[in-house]
Amino acid sequence: MVRIAGFGLFALLLALFGLHAATPLQSASFDCAKASHPLEKTICASPGLSKLDGEVAALYKAKLAQIFDKASLRRQQRDWQQILRAGCVAKCDPATVAASYTQRRDTLRTFDAETWEASYKTADVATLTITHIGTNQFDFALARDREGEQLCKLPANDSEAGAIATIASAAKAHWSAGACRIDFLLSRDKTGNVTRIDTSASAGCKQYCKGNYGLSDVFLPATN
Repeated sequence: MVRIAGFGLFALLLALFGLHAATPLQSASFDCAKASHPLEKTICASPGLSKLDGEVAALYKAKLAQIFDKASLRRQQRDWQQILRAGCVAKCDPATVAASYTQRRDTLRTFDAETWEASYKTADVATLTITHIGTNQFDFALARDREGEQLCKLPANDSEAGAIATIASAAKAHWSAGACRIDFLLSRDKTGNVTRIDTSASAGCKQYCKGNYGLSDVFLPATN
């Protein structure tokens, strides 16, 4: 009879029963031991839903750390959670919960741009679109339109490469190309959420606009 040392026997049993060191399943974003709401209990009872909850929470945290308009994303996430919980007053349908989580996960995955607007008591509206690239850069586009007429556009045309601004500090970012330079002044609240973006464009930026229009403006979140 072949004798197997204690450690060898333990390793053999692990291999036979599939208990060898494996990557643990992604768990829910909250402590299931404290689950009290029907939604929480439904999530904790399903490894698939627990994994989805962890994925959504991780995606939300990553996006929140990156974007400027954090208040809007917090509001969207809170509204989604409240609607989901409201549908589980007595009990939850796991399939419905899974569908809602999958949709939210996919929405967060594809969320890559935020829109800011500068509007006046006139017909023209300026739009600043920002797509974040890492933690210290963002791609942006500036446009001003009036009743279908294009007054300003940077980049100048759709075939032109995007403009990449560099974030110098929590309060300032900048971009330049040739004679045009744009400084972005970022006003933040106590939570770090950017509440306003002031653009200050040099005289060389006039090439992107018609007449007396320019790229210096005060932008607020479009969702506001």
